[in-house]
Amino acid sequence: MKNPVGTIGVVIIALLAGAAVGLAAPPAGLALTPVAKWVLQLIKAAATPLVFFAVLEAILRFRVAGADFLKLLTITLINASLAIGIGLAVANLFQPGQYLKPLVSANAAALHTIDLSDLLAKQLPTSIVQPFADNNIMPLVLVAIAFGFAWRRVRLTQQAQALALMDRSEVLISVLRELCETLLIWIVRLVPLAVFAASARVTAEHGLRPFTGLGQYVALCLLGMTIHVLFTYSAWLLLFARVGLGHFWRQAMEPVLYAFSVNSSLVALPLTLRALDRLGISRRASTLAACVGTNLNNDGIILYEGFTLLALAQASGIDMSVTAQVFAALYCMLAAMGVAGVPEAGVVALTLVMGGLGLPTEALALLLSVDWIIARARSLLNTTSDMVGSTALHRWLQLAGARS
Repeated sequence: MKNPVGTIGVVIIALLAGAAVGLAAPPAGLALTPVAKWVLQLIKAAATPLVFFAVLEAILRFRVAGADFLKLLTITLINASLAIGIGLAVANLFQPGQYLKPLVSANAAALHTIDLSDLLAKQLPTSIVQPFADNNIMPLVLVAIAFGFAWRRVRLTQQAQALALMDRSEVLISVLRELCETLLIWIVRLVPLAVFAASARVTAEHGLRPFTGLGQYVALCLLGMTIHVLFTYSAWLLLFARVGLGHFWRQAMEPVLYAFSVNSSLVALPLTLRALDRLGISRRASTLAACVGTNLNNDGIILYEGFTLLALAQASGIDMSVTAQVFAALYCMLAAMGVAGVPEAGVVALTLVMGGLGLPTEALALLLSVDWIIARARSLLNTTSDMVGSTALHRWLQLAGARS
């Protein structure tokens, strides 16, 4: 596994070096402007097929008990909806975009309103290849879902020889998903270059003032995550699962802190399962919620996406109505599901969401300089979501068993 401390160091060095270039030679700093945009374009280009193959593989691969999966889906949808609701509420209340205005160039910060009817019209694919060409996540997911369930239906009617061919094709889809994931990991290594270029541009235009805004942005994003942990998860544990908070956190602290330190809820999964065993959670519930449901328990990514996209819309002078924000929330949930487990998954998903909504992505490059803080909080939140989801599902299965 890549050393997270080393990665943080490279990003910080890139941030400082870019700031130095922008202050010492503003024309050179401005000349670097396209570099950050190129890196974000590469991330979006690699993430698009990854989302398609990840959604398709999930539909083909996981054939769990329908009733159990519906219970898990209900829990995760409630958590995801509350997570993004909190993210959007904090962004609407505190207006973090006011701190990020210097990150957006003057030509991007033109006041306009997102036309929801026009946005909805663009979500139905005009062809199978169009979502890939446009990097448009909503029609892409619709195509993947349609193909996935059509594949499962056709599979039921095939003879042995055709089934063997379909089995091999499903393996190929998994390989293609892994190939896209590997390619994206390579591209993500260019993030320090994007941070360097964005830092040079911003300091060339505005000096050091924007970096104060970055600190305020981080503080408000972490506030939203803290609210989600304190209220949403506590409500599940106390009101539904009937588990004491002290008892839960004594067992959860190990996997949660480990996920924070390594910046990955997926790497922390063995510790998560062990902690759930100590809590007395059945393997039926923990395996389904924490393992099969790993692409669903992404509250950290979803909250971050909603908060940040609204903050950047505010910084760009873009008016997002309540209905547009609700639609954006759905976008965020789909994007988080497709890129779960990938390094910098939050930024990758947000790049796709903002592109699909027609929001400018240029300011994202400088936000990457502080993402190492937020990313660890996202991993902490995702691991906590795995544990709370497993605990809630265990309780629901107990109640269903008692009634039957």
